[in-house]
Amino acid sequence: MQPGVVLIVYLATLYILAMVIFWHCLWGHKPQEPLVTEVPLTLREGQTILGVMEERERMCFCMGTMEEHVHEEEDTI
Repeated sequence: MQPGVVLIVYLATLYILAMVIFWHCLWGHKPQEPLVTEVPLTLREGQTILGVMEERERMCFCMGTMEEHVHEEEDTI
């Protein structure tokens, strides 16, 4: 056989072997369900998001119509 034919057959064999291994690996894994967090965040008419605080476990939003109203609620808690 000529060296060019041997090279093409060798590369084609390697490609087919790699594809078989790739598909075999993909076939064995189940896809993970994406982490989805439902956020019950609904702004009423006239409300805006006044502040956002991000923590490790959650994200907190301060909503209202004016900034003084939010500070009054924080003082009572």
